[in-house]
Amino acid sequence: MSRCWPESRQPSATNRFPSNSYPLPSAVVFQRKDRAITPARRNLLIVHLSLLLVAAIWGGTIPAIKYLLRTLEPADVLFLRVGGAALIFAGILSLQGRRALPKSRRDGIELLLFGVLGIALMNLAMINGQDMIPAALASLIVTSNPVFTALVSRFLTGEPLTRRKIGGIALAFAGFLIVLFYGSGSDAQLDADQVKGILIVAIAPFSWAFYTVLTRPYLNRYDATNVAGYTAIGGFIGALPALLLVGGTADRLRDVTATGWALGFYLSAFGFVVAYVLWYRALRVLTASQTAVYIYLVPVFGILCAWLFLDEQITGYLLLGGATILAGVVLTNSGRAAPVSTPEPISSTPPLFPDGARAQGD
Repeated sequence: MSRCWPESRQPSATNRFPSNSYPLPSAVVFQRKDRAITPARRNLLIVHLSLLLVAAIWGGTIPAIKYLLRTLEPADVLFLRVGGAALIFAGILSLQGRRALPKSRRDGIELLLFGVLGIALMNLAMINGQDMIPAALASLIVTSNPVFTALVSRFLTGEPLTRRKIGGIALAFAGFLIVLFYGSGSDAQLDADQVKGILIVAIAPFSWAFYTVLTRPYLNRYDATNVAGYTAIGGFIGALPALLLVGGTADRLRDVTATGWALGFYLSAFGFVVAYVLWYRALRVLTASQTAVYIYLVPVFGILCAWLFLDEQITGYLLLGGATILAGVVLTNSGRAAPVSTPEPISSTPPLFPDGARAQGD
């Protein structure tokens, strides 16, 4: 030690690094408190784990919908998913009494309209389009959501559209074309009905992007459960015309098996209520892009479930197109994150998690 420190600057036994000593390089200075798991970091870890659970749940909804479409019409599946979720949320909101009422009539109307856009339209597109294409293919199309979110955020909130994001969007679109023209389970290209199904399913992530960006400011004034509940009820109201137009849902539901009812409960209670509440809780802490990045994991779980339960084939072109889409959407949302130590609050209301648990920037 005496070879490294002048005698006049030898550290004492009680203070190995006194203030008048030569400073060590920052790379070798470790502060024990920086490695401690603070309540803020623990809460943030819970948020990310909850989003991982959401991705797994949503990955399972795709083959579940595909299974139900074997015996039911798209309108019937829509009724089970959106109608069941609206019923559950109505019960939750009724237990809250007057506390569940919107703070203004305008807020209530706008949230209902956002539900029509992000829930009714999204589910109509997903369910009707998925009736024409394999579940694994549908799960890959969902990954375009972060790209749409980046574009919507740019035009609605002024988020910069950097060259990195533009390159990612172009790369993801190239992967989409691979899936579009070569993603079938056979050597032949997709037929006209399957191409139509792909284009219909593509409406779902686009409407979800608008839904995510437009509803995020309301989390400053309302609980995540309330925002999810208002929009779910609005989505069911928006889906009613399609349900009434098709008709016969009650008759077809009488023939649903126990497995079918179990899957319907999974779609509404877990794929909707639980997943949406967790999604909105994360959206209060993270930015829209940080939250949307977990959509990348949905096809991983979706393809796995389709392979396990529906015996769907995983083709090379499907994997190539999916990998290209994933690379594009990751590139779109990649970049240097802002330091965690300088949080920027998203509202003047008390945060969902204390101790500065908010994550930063896109």
